[in-house]
Amino acid sequence: MSIFNLIRGMYVVFNVCLIVGLYLNLRRAGWGRWWNAGVCLLAVALSLALPAMRMLALEGNGLWVRGMAFAGTFWLSFVLHTLLLLVLLGVFRCCNRIFHWIRIAPERARHWRNVTLWSVMGGAFAISLLGWANTQQPVVRELRLNAAITQPLRVVALSDLHLGRLVSPAYFSALVDRIEPLRPDMVLLAGDILDDYYGLDVRAMREDLARLQPPLGVWGVLGNHEYIAGDGDTSRRLLEAGGIRILRDEWADAGGRVLLVGRDDRSRTRFIGDTRKTLPEILADAPAALRQQPMIVLDHQPFQLEESAAVGAFLQLSGHTHNGQLFPFNHMVRWIYENAWGYSRRGQTHYWVSAGVGTWGPRVRTTSRPEIVLIQIEAGSQPGADP
Repeated sequence: MSIFNLIRGMYVVFNVCLIVGLYLNLRRAGWGRWWNAGVCLLAVALSLALPAMRMLALEGNGLWVRGMAFAGTFWLSFVLHTLLLLVLLGVFRCCNRIFHWIRIAPERARHWRNVTLWSVMGGAFAISLLGWANTQQPVVRELRLNAAITQPLRVVALSDLHLGRLVSPAYFSALVDRIEPLRPDMVLLAGDILDDYYGLDVRAMREDLARLQPPLGVWGVLGNHEYIAGDGDTSRRLLEAGGIRILRDEWADAGGRVLLVGRDDRSRTRFIGDTRKTLPEILADAPAALRQQPMIVLDHQPFQLEESAAVGAFLQLSGHTHNGQLFPFNHMVRWIYENAWGYSRRGQTHYWVSAGVGTWGPRVRTTSRPEIVLIQIEAGSQPGADP
């Protein structure tokens, strides 16, 4: 069974359990039949919003389509946090039976059922709403590195924008407003720039990026969602039309100051059948003189970090993990990845795994702020870092 089928199955089970539980609790709390039915029908409609979009293959980017997408994904967050709060409530009830912290008179039982029900639903909604507000407030994180270079280098790195129906061109424009005062020499995008093609405004993207005019250019690589959105070739064409030079298992000379290596996403095997090149294969024809410059590797998924260290890379930039995006998934990604978020180092190779600046699925973040990473590389004889 694929991970996607597992997620679909869990989604169905969680929603059925939640709606049935909601119906039973509303009835016990004394709600009238019509109020009970109305609330449960609304929950059914919200739970079906995303599957309906898939089944009907809704295209375009109209207001009602985007509204369905937002409602359906926000419902995902609401369901998750409702279940988490119910687990906490269940633990509290078990403990209360042992320690008798709270005693409820039988005649007050219905009142406290209502209080509990509204507290759980209101808490889940409030957490999701605050998580949505968090997605609108990206933070700039700084990483200072030393390298054997003749002039300082300012690099802005982004990952996981997931531009599409939910992450709008207006949000991208606001990001560029935040990046512009940083005066980067180079902008690097570490994959999952797109989530779908429907909400993408290529012309607006080009106009926004033109405001930056970094002397060493704007570069990026594909992530798994560029393949999910359509296919790698189409995604590359759209992104390059938007002003981003995409590297797919290629190296590039960035102004004679940086050897830039962009790896195609490791998921290409699943989508198009062939494997990506190894780093030694990509670098086989790189000029020896350019190999003396700092090498920056863009690789969307932070697996097998030792490969960049083996070829003498100075820095690898990755994303993909979102630092879990929603609690408790931040703990799960820490089990999967050697470095699930932030700075790490292997020998002389530095790594930054970004939590991302957009979102996948729910436009909600509860595990970290969306981040713009400013990497300042200073001239120094000994490589070092000050994250």
